[in-house]
Amino acid sequence: MNQPELGKKILELRQKFGLTQGELAENCNLSLRTIQRIESAEVTPRSHTIKVILSNLNYDLSNLSTNLSDDTSSKGYLVKKWLKLFLKYVLELFNLKTNTMKKLSVLSLIAIFITAGFLFMPNHLYAQKIDGWFLAGSKPNSYTIGLDKSTYITGGSSALLKSVDKKIEGFGTLMQSCSADEYLDKRIKMTAYIKSDNISDWAGMWLRVDSKQTKKSLSFDNMQDRPIKGDNDWTLCEIVLDVPADSGTLNFGVLLSGTGKVWFDNIKFEVVDKAETETTKKPNLNKKPTNLDF
Repeated sequence: MNQPELGKKILELRQKFGLTQGELAENCNLSLRTIQRIESAEVTPRSHTIKVILSNLNYDLSNLSTNLSDDTSSKGYLVKKWLKLFLKYVLELFNLKTNTMKKLSVLSLIAIFITAGFLFMPNHLYAQKIDGWFLAGSKPNSYTIGLDKSTYITGGSSALLKSVDKKIEGFGTLMQSCSADEYLDKRIKMTAYIKSDNISDWAGMWLRVDSKQTKKSLSFDNMQDRPIKGDNDWTLCEIVLDVPADSGTLNFGVLLSGTGKVWFDNIKFEVVDKAETETTKKPNLNKKPTNLDF
């Protein structure tokens, strides 16, 4: 799907659900201008931005063509980059006119360093994709994701979300979206373990239930009233929310505001009794009109 087709598809889906550009931008934690530019084919958005938008529009991401993959984070891209640099310096060898031996020595040394850099490149640079999950948030470019096989609760690895910029005014999230059909008209509990390191602001697990028709949020909790801060060993977190009968999607994950690292593991969903208290905050309503004469 090329950019004009993508913009047209997003416009078509947005209108199908009766959403304004502003409402879609709010649902996706993006700016209104970003949505406008994508729909008008003024820009080619990053793959994670496309996934966030289409997930919020109930579009099957498996229908996306492979050209939406984030090639800049793949091993194939890095191989091509290093080979291009290597070829550049090899070609220089054929343009030597003076000080041939000196240039040959320098260029050969550079080529060795380039090759060595590729061979010993840290594995985390190759681990930017996690099946079923994607990177989103208000500042996704300031974060990276991957699998950590040295730190986990179960399964031999955990998901890692970490900052790559020294200062961040915003947040990143490792998230997933799925159909809510299995949990309609039920109360569910999401549990997971989170480990943190050097968090400058806060982190938390989050869960949002969106309407099938309007795409508006029906229930939401991101643990902001019980945040994870600083350094913490594995901590069990839980969220309890209702899934109304008109729900369309469950959106969930772990978010990191500011800088630091969070590990996410052993995520579970279960249906619980309606007697179990929801973790979402709801407005406290007075039983009757109050303080009418001030």
